[in-house]
Amino acid sequence: MSVLSLAVLYPAGNLKAVDAYFFGASASTESGLNTIDVKDLYTFQQLYIYFVPIFTNLGFINAVVALVRFLWFRKHLSKVAPKLLKGSRAVIPQHHEDDADVEAAAEESHAADDSGNKDAKSSQGDNLGDEAGTERTRTIAFDSSTEHHPKNDAALYIPGPRDREQGHPILEVATSKDNRDDLSIVHGPSPATPGLRRRHLDGPHLSETRTLDRVASLASSALVLGSEHTSRARRRNSAVWSSRLSQQEADARYMLALSRHATLGRNSDFRNLTGEDRAKLGGIEYRSLKLLIKIAFSYFFGLHIFGAICLVGWIQYADPKYKEVIAQAGQNQNWWAFYSAQTMVDNLGFTLTPDSMISFRDAQWPMFIMSFLAFAGNTLYPVFLRLVIWIMSKLAPRRSSIQEPLSFLLNHPRRCYTLLFPSRPTWILFSIIFILNLVDTLLIIVLDLDNPEVSSLPAGPRLLAAIFQAASARHTGTASFNLANVNPAVQFSLLIMMYIAIFPIAISMRASNTYEERSLGIYEGEKNLDESNGRDYFMTHMRNQLSFDLWFIFLGVFCICIAESERIVDNNIPSFTVWTVFFEVTSAYGNVGLSLGYPDVATSLSGLFGTFSKLVVCAMMIRGRHRGLPYALDRAVMLPDERALSATAGEEAEGE
Repeated sequence: MSVLSLAVLYPAGNLKAVDAYFFGASASTESGLNTIDVKDLYTFQQLYIYFVPIFTNLGFINAVVALVRFLWFRKHLSKVAPKLLKGSRAVIPQHHEDDADVEAAAEESHAADDSGNKDAKSSQGDNLGDEAGTERTRTIAFDSSTEHHPKNDAALYIPGPRDREQGHPILEVATSKDNRDDLSIVHGPSPATPGLRRRHLDGPHLSETRTLDRVASLASSALVLGSEHTSRARRRNSAVWSSRLSQQEADARYMLALSRHATLGRNSDFRNLTGEDRAKLGGIEYRSLKLLIKIAFSYFFGLHIFGAICLVGWIQYADPKYKEVIAQAGQNQNWWAFYSAQTMVDNLGFTLTPDSMISFRDAQWPMFIMSFLAFAGNTLYPVFLRLVIWIMSKLAPRRSSIQEPLSFLLNHPRRCYTLLFPSRPTWILFSIIFILNLVDTLLIIVLDLDNPEVSSLPAGPRLLAAIFQAASARHTGTASFNLANVNPAVQFSLLIMMYIAIFPIAISMRASNTYEERSLGIYEGEKNLDESNGRDYFMTHMRNQLSFDLWFIFLGVFCICIAESERIVDNNIPSFTVWTVFFEVTSAYGNVGLSLGYPDVATSLSGLFGTFSKLVVCAMMIRGRHRGLPYALDRAVMLPDERALSATAGEEAEGE
């Protein structure tokens, strides 16, 4: 996007090449620093930097990733389903006269299984006696008088004393044919009903008939559960069996009707799943992902529309002095409303008025609405998204088709979406954001009680303007006060808030990761990390973050100080100092956009930098945007593994 801006913005002739690239980098990283006043750009240039932040917003990107995974899987499913159906039917012997009855019984069994209302039952028939159907078995049962030796080596898995005390069963397990270090549960026949006669066939085992829904459910198990070899590696690396069946595991098992051997590990990590369990779990994940895509896109674009409607309605009936500010900037009132809503939702920071939002700081309605949009679009995005899903789950009828996917999204959110967290991490995230903004708001009000820049406002508008400024320090980068005139302690607190803006969400992502036990985002594995100790857990990540980030910021400040040394040491330019440069670089690296600016200049301080310094700031913005990338892929962004899908389907066919 940064390079594309050269082709879009530069040919108009009103921007230097470095300024066009700077605008592209700032818009695509949602940093909001500008070297040219936005109101001086042509309309098509304003439209370009209007749409770019929408397409590069984290919420939009994550929704697109979910959509790509869904479409890829659906396309792959349309190819693999006929093969699975054909392969399943091919193994049924055709020379048996009554095989159609058995096949029909298997189809009825699967229909009951897919409905999720009860266990699969065998169909009644002339050759099956008068008794009701019993629980379906995985293989054709042999008569008790017939000796039956398994083809594969089998052994009993006996849990340790502690596990046996906790109710873990003794299981018969068999080694896979390819001698891999994996054990599969051998499903024996269910207890026979008195008087029930079982029919058996000579030759190969009779495979169950797969309906298309069954195939979709089976294939979808690879969508989120990942490749088979990955799950095997995780089982081999697991040192002990799950210590106990938690209430969450019991609820999940009840909802999905999983087998009694299935266990729920840390962060929605399902283990010891049978083939049926994988099919059921994959099916609900597939439907949950489909519903989540609709919710995520509706939420994202709904915020833009909601903000635009609120601001358009306000500006039409606002005090004439606010309309005059927009008119002096040469902008249309409705365009100002749409652009302001977008810049707050996407946390961009560009404004069509040269003084950011300072001219509107005593207008309570836009301050309130834009503060809400800033929170809902970025820092509290996971909180509001989960709130929407929770409200939908309460309003939807109990037997609605979306009730089960909604429940799955609430109980196991990180299996489908990176920015959707479980209940506890969501509450922690909300608490951290609330405390940080409360502290920042109090500092702005208390430390500037005698400062006309702040105290000139009445109590109500002053509070809303302070909340707006605190929200802008997280990511938005707009301003309701001239930051060069506020208390130096407030400036320093804003710098700290810009630097730690990524911390709350990053730590929540790490704490709710499902793919790896120890690694997500910017954090490397910590073998001795005690997650039960909240303080040590938090401080460990703080130390990792500091060691990872600070040297980039110091390097950027160092390079700019070398390039701009003449201006920095010039006493005739008091507003161009190492401190203002440090503030600018931190804002760029944090992708925030706040700037101490320069007197009588309606741009960021970067507008006064030379070409080299501007490129350094661009590098800081791009590097800061990518500091949240994971060392390893998260489960919620992985595409289904085609080999794993085929292997899973093959093992299912063998097991049946």
